[in-house]
Amino acid sequence: MMPLTQRAAAPLPAGVTDPEDIRGTVARALHRFWGGRETVLLLDDFDHRTTALVDELHACGARVAAVVSRTGPGPGAPAVPQVWRCTDEGLELTRPQFEAWLRQPGAEVHRWLDALDPHRRWLALGTPRTGIARFCGRPVHGWRRPRWAAVEDKTTIDRLWTRTGVASPPHAVLTVAQALRDPRVADRLGGPAGVVVAADSSHGHVGDSLGLRWVPRTHRFTDAVSELGSRARRVRVARFADGVPCSVLAMALPGSLAVFSPIEIVTLGDPAAGRLVFCGSSTHWRPGEAAEREIRDAARRAGEELVRTTGYRGLFSVDGLLTEDGFTATELNPRHASGLGLRAAVPDFPLYLFHRAVQERVPGLDGIRGAALERFVRDAVAAAPSYALSVPAARPGHPDGPARLSDGTSRIDYRVADGAATPVAITPPSADHRAGPACALLAARLGDPALRSFPLGALDGATS
Repeated sequence: MMPLTQRAAAPLPAGVTDPEDIRGTVARALHRFWGGRETVLLLDDFDHRTTALVDELHACGARVAAVVSRTGPGPGAPAVPQVWRCTDEGLELTRPQFEAWLRQPGAEVHRWLDALDPHRRWLALGTPRTGIARFCGRPVHGWRRPRWAAVEDKTTIDRLWTRTGVASPPHAVLTVAQALRDPRVADRLGGPAGVVVAADSSHGHVGDSLGLRWVPRTHRFTDAVSELGSRARRVRVARFADGVPCSVLAMALPGSLAVFSPIEIVTLGDPAAGRLVFCGSSTHWRPGEAAEREIRDAARRAGEELVRTTGYRGLFSVDGLLTEDGFTATELNPRHASGLGLRAAVPDFPLYLFHRAVQERVPGLDGIRGAALERFVRDAVAAAPSYALSVPAARPGHPDGPARLSDGTSRIDYRVADGAATPVAITPPSADHRAGPACALLAARLGDPALRSFPLGALDGATS
């Protein structure tokens, strides 16, 4: 296994090749664009997660003048001069409903914004899923084009996997009614761990595990389909691939791609109930050189097809599982997905604004080549790997503060806050530096011993 700071990388082409040149090029372009501008943020949740974006804007010379939000301000939200909340108007919206509301926000918010910005000079900035070009007469910077959003539909993505030769599980796409009439499709497709049922995007995007149902025992198939029927017209029924959940982020630049290192997407499962618990991500994971090449190659082929067919620009991710038979893909997210780990490694790099600048073709970034950017990011993250994990407590009574769990062979240092545990260090790490087994041990300590890490057949002590 290669040392963390010595991952293999392709020779760099002519152009911007030095990491400091990349940082300087990005900083200069963003300062030229954002310096002196005022912006209004369009946020589904206005809380501590907004801080990084606000800090980037301030660092690039912009001022956040107002926020239009679904909820908030929540704990840790940054100070902003003006806030308009949907909840203040009696609007209790889900995230997909909020994105739909942004298309027709009503006269009240129009009047509120025009009183603050009568000449409509502000620039609006939304979430990675905001799909409108203008909001209340103001341009939206980095908005998601419909042809890009369509790729995220889990019932159509297999066409891209087929065109690019990327492996994916055996599957069938049916209407909800068809799936309810023919529950035996789960028996035909299912493997030892059953099937996964995924909702389409007909009623808006559903993230994390909200649009997924794991059905380890096929007699529960109709219940899973019925649950998804309220938010979908079609479902994808696929064989459950028992492997390490993982993702690889990449970036489509003008004329080239940067494909970064795979990360572990830490997901725990309850095989008896078919429950999935998403805990976050880890950049400590080291799958080995051959597996890393396979995962990155799949992302590169998928990214090239994404660019060819939709003209996509910016960050995207390919998610899947590393099984005994290799990597199998499950979804492609054409947006800024979490987990890259660059903010932990290089805190002052304005990744959010860089991504949106690439999407909007902001001048001054054309000299950055994919190979140079991927060398910069991969080296930085490998030198400073990080966890972004939260294991929920199943029972109350765990005091806030630092704690330690030891099973005689390893030690997990973690911190408890707000009913969840955040791993800080795992000593010694496993051979591949996976965090999933440690999170399963923590879940048991916090009152949920049924949760296991994947793959389910691995000998992970208490997690197997």
